[in-house]
Amino acid sequence: MRYICWRARNSSSAGPSPPNYRRSDPVLFQTVISRYFARQYLTWFFSVFAVFVFLIGIFDVVELLRRSSGKDNVTIGIVLQMSALKMPLLIQDLAPFIVLISAMLAFWWMAKANELVIARSAGLSPWQIIGPVISIALIAGVVQILLLNPLAARLNAQFERIETEYLRRQDSQLALAASGFWLRQAGEDNVVVLHGGKVSGDELEVSDVMVLIMDRTGAFLSRIDAETAYLQPGAWQLRDAWVKDADGRRTFTKVYDLPTDMTVEKIRESFASADTISFWDLPGFIDTLTNSGFSAVEHRLRLHSLLSTPLLFCAMVLAAAIFSLRANRRSGAAYMIVGGISIGFIFFFVTRIVHAIGLSTEIPVVMAAWSPAIAMSLFGLATLLHLEDG
Repeated sequence: MRYICWRARNSSSAGPSPPNYRRSDPVLFQTVISRYFARQYLTWFFSVFAVFVFLIGIFDVVELLRRSSGKDNVTIGIVLQMSALKMPLLIQDLAPFIVLISAMLAFWWMAKANELVIARSAGLSPWQIIGPVISIALIAGVVQILLLNPLAARLNAQFERIETEYLRRQDSQLALAASGFWLRQAGEDNVVVLHGGKVSGDELEVSDVMVLIMDRTGAFLSRIDAETAYLQPGAWQLRDAWVKDADGRRTFTKVYDLPTDMTVEKIRESFASADTISFWDLPGFIDTLTNSGFSAVEHRLRLHSLLSTPLLFCAMVLAAAIFSLRANRRSGAAYMIVGGISIGFIFFFVTRIVHAIGLSTEIPVVMAAWSPAIAMSLFGLATLLHLEDG
């Protein structure tokens, strides 16, 4: 790229000229140019990334301080720890916008310096200019799936544990296993641990139920084995139940009501959120949910959304090229800012709407996860073809 700029600015000056890579070796020429464009983009990418980390950190710390106000046991150290644990997840969610903004700034800066004009005059097509940036975006998408997501999921799980301990008390816990699920609920006088084999129906019908009831110190009080249990308002209704007390006496009852404040919504919310499960563990967790009779729509949507990340990053580069490649010196910055903000907000809200429709099972989960990235890619390709090739 330096050679092209030198030729354009010093074409009439005397003296020896550097070797003409384009004439001697077109492949070497394209390689040098691609590296230059890639280096320019990486510089802007890490700059924008640093700005996002700084701003996210400030806003997140302020929000955590607001939530922890009035809680004497929450120190500034705990707040900073929680913010650091949550940071990778927030960066992962905002990564498409980091790719978009950094690509827009890189293209705009090169256009402002006339480097894109010089590159076009040297015979490079827009696709040869965009290609290196798209390659980096593709690699960044793969890195996010394989490395950033597992790290973000692990740290976010720690964040939620600390959040539950200090900011939101939760008396019930739920865990999934291959044999079914375990539900622990702490009451005023006792602790109830319920194990269920399989769940079916909207009323949460649980089969092969075993319940352990202990006091607050962990001493055994009774055990209940039942064929089925139904979650009713205010109680688990156990059918055909055998009750064994602390003395070992067993009694049979047709219907046994076990008080609880759990609801179907609370139980579903007790599952590990999709944000706390890494890409590598999601398929197995989805199978466990399905085998236990619970809905895995949210986690399947998360899995396919992660798989679409490389395509989404490439689509963001195409969208950035639309508003930046043709920007001029006077109105380029305003045009780029307005266009970038508009496309970012439109994409954000459309993606949220499509994902909400997917979670409601109105459309297939695969379509809900992939359609935003595919639509953005097609929009970018079609617009660039129209602008550059007519």
